[in-house]
Amino acid sequence: MSQIPPPPPIPSDVPGTPAPGGAPFSVGAAVGFGWNAYWKNLGPMFVITLVIIAVQAVVGIPGNVSGKPVVVFVLSVVSWIVGLLLSLGLIRASLAVTRGEKPEIGMLFQGHNFGVYVVASILFGIGATIGLILLVVPGIIFLIAFQFYGYVISEAPEGIGAGDALRRAADITRGHRWELFGLGVVLFLINVVGLIACCVGVLFTYGITALATAYAYRSLSGQSVANPV
Repeated sequence: MSQIPPPPPIPSDVPGTPAPGGAPFSVGAAVGFGWNAYWKNLGPMFVITLVIIAVQAVVGIPGNVSGKPVVVFVLSVVSWIVGLLLSLGLIRASLAVTRGEKPEIGMLFQGHNFGVYVVASILFGIGATIGLILLVVPGIIFLIAFQFYGYVISEAPEGIGAGDALRRAADITRGHRWELFGLGVVLFLINVVGLIACCVGVLFTYGITALATAYAYRSLSGQSVANPV
């Protein structure tokens, strides 16, 4: 897999070290970083994507087979928890790339701050649901404003609270939410193209999306972004 030649890089204004205070940032820079970083880490990112899909598929099989409501409910909860663990692991792997490190499959199963991430995800889900019920637009604003809570938690020391992580996430996105909305639209369209390509393309666009989002988080939080290796 590592012998597959990468496609020509997309020109971008990806800076090596963004200035403190969350600048500069642009949709083109984020997508460009995600594209270039993905192809430089094709092997591990592709395998990580396969592992996520495979684990979630295996966990979901018993619930689809069993017809007992209690069993279905329990297995659904287990599947949700496993999905959160993998989601936080993907965040760790993506952030590793932005630090100039190689992503590893073992990052998917690290338990650092996982309990806090579960609580924060519940609060995030409740807030997003209420916002979407209120004529959709408030829900979209909520999703954009607090989207980086998992990234905050993954990098925070033990003891951070779910509320603190959500507040920190809102601080990071403040003043840049229109750009983040644009980034979300672009990444959504990229994944739609992946689905159109017989669904196989998603195995690639999934990782590109993750890396582009990690770049956005580190740039807007005033942290340095290393050139991908």
